[in-house]
Amino acid sequence: MRRIVGMAIIALGWAQGLAWAGDEVAAEMRQDVVLRALVDELERNQAGLKLADLERPYFIEFGLTDTVRAYASADLGAITGSNLVRGRGLTTDVRVGSYTLDNSNFSGGGGLSFGGRGGGMTGADMPIEDDYNAIRQAIWWTADRDYKGVVEQLAQKKAFMESKMITDKPEDFSRAPATVYLEERAAPTLDLARLETLAGDLSTVFREFPDVQNSGVSVGVSGGNKYLVNTEGTRLRTGGLRLSISASATVQADDGMKLGDSLAVYGRKFEELPTLDELKDRCRQMARRLIDVKNAPVLTSYTGPVLFEPEAAAAIFARQFGGALAGGQRPVGSRSSPDDFANKLGKRILPRFINVVDDPAQEIVAGTPVMGHYVYDDQAVKAQAVKLIEGGKLKMLLMSRNPSKEFKQSNGHGRGGVAFARAAVGCLTVTAEPATDAAGLKQELLDACADEGLEFGIRIASLGAVGDGGGNPLVMYKVYPDGREELVRGAEIARIDLKAFKRVLAAGDTPYVLNMGGADGSTVVVPALLFEELDLAKIDRDFDKPPLLPNPLRRERAQ
Repeated sequence: MRRIVGMAIIALGWAQGLAWAGDEVAAEMRQDVVLRALVDELERNQAGLKLADLERPYFIEFGLTDTVRAYASADLGAITGSNLVRGRGLTTDVRVGSYTLDNSNFSGGGGLSFGGRGGGMTGADMPIEDDYNAIRQAIWWTADRDYKGVVEQLAQKKAFMESKMITDKPEDFSRAPATVYLEERAAPTLDLARLETLAGDLSTVFREFPDVQNSGVSVGVSGGNKYLVNTEGTRLRTGGLRLSISASATVQADDGMKLGDSLAVYGRKFEELPTLDELKDRCRQMARRLIDVKNAPVLTSYTGPVLFEPEAAAAIFARQFGGALAGGQRPVGSRSSPDDFANKLGKRILPRFINVVDDPAQEIVAGTPVMGHYVYDDQAVKAQAVKLIEGGKLKMLLMSRNPSKEFKQSNGHGRGGVAFARAAVGCLTVTAEPATDAAGLKQELLDACADEGLEFGIRIASLGAVGDGGGNPLVMYKVYPDGREELVRGAEIARIDLKAFKRVLAAGDTPYVLNMGGADGSTVVVPALLFEELDLAKIDRDFDKPPLLPNPLRRERAQ
């Protein structure tokens, strides 16, 4: 159950709602020692943190993560590692100056770079017991240290700016309304033995495939609570679980070329995960696919239309656009890149039939849990749906509380934790109007090849290593006009840049949901994409020789 205090403020009216919220926070503080320690020490610092003859902070924010993490890994049925860790970590954002000009966004003082963050350049470990005094002491020590540091940062920044021609600089920090949102305090109990059993059972699948040189399975669960309190009045507590299962495998062709693939599955509760039998089937499919690829002929070179199936399209789109759609000002003392998307606002960067929206409020897409889902970002700003690209034109960027000349306010995409928050993807969704079905895409590929006088086209089904959004093409097919397809391997994309995306010919009607891990998690939802022209070249390098002796698993299977 969630307590959405902010909604009560709206329902009751602002003045009455704030009074009710204050009572609610006070009630929660009596039950939650961590929340009480954070708020009490915040109020004490707000009132008294000041060095003589120097500015007092205009903004202080404390963030605390209270988590339990469990992890197990296995190889061929044998456990290779496991642990269970309980921890609490504190980060702070102490700012001196004003919203207009403070100690952040500075990269010119003696090689120091403070980017968009405030004073919390380092965190601190916190007591894991609910000891009110011990927790407050750790907060006090960290805030005091960071305040002394940011006062010096601001002095360096002002001195640097006096010697430079700086015009039309945006404010350093955007204002945001106070958020009071308290979810029920999570108290996860993690079963490490269950994770070990799952990892061990799943990894036995690879014993069936002696051609697989290396394999591994890992299972991880993390759960707990995140707190955020600041001098603007924000009181935020969220909680929950994150589960991940990953499997990887590598093979080696006779010419020495190594090929790897992986799969990753995420959820917020065990009931959302596939069954063990389903996971085993997916691992078997991955192993068989790798073996087929290693026995396929090498693609020497190709220039022409390329069809990326949804899985591969999601990975390549995430790599090209995942970071580029983030907005925010450049730090004083640095220089912006000519490829910065702020320079492309209002311009067409994708075909006119493509739209892109980032909406972290989504929890399930196409039956898949969205790991980029959140209610409030890491700066306590409500998650918002942002229309980034409409009709192929770039209309908006993802924004944290680090404003830019173009966008003065956050749109709920500040992620990365207190003092380290940056604009980042939540749940990025690509759609096409009109969309094309699978048969239509294949026909458009062949039509484009015919226009170029090509004997065949290329269809890329997987890039491999999908979980990290990168990698070279793994599963590729030559597609012939008579419908015949031939599996090939061993080519890499010479380049794939914004110009290539602008020349996409068509997009599919069935999206792939690519979840990516990390502390926050993000999701990219993309259909198949047909590129007008890409260059593929043979991977030209010196490969290691295959092992001299066969895999011992061959003896086991022979017996």
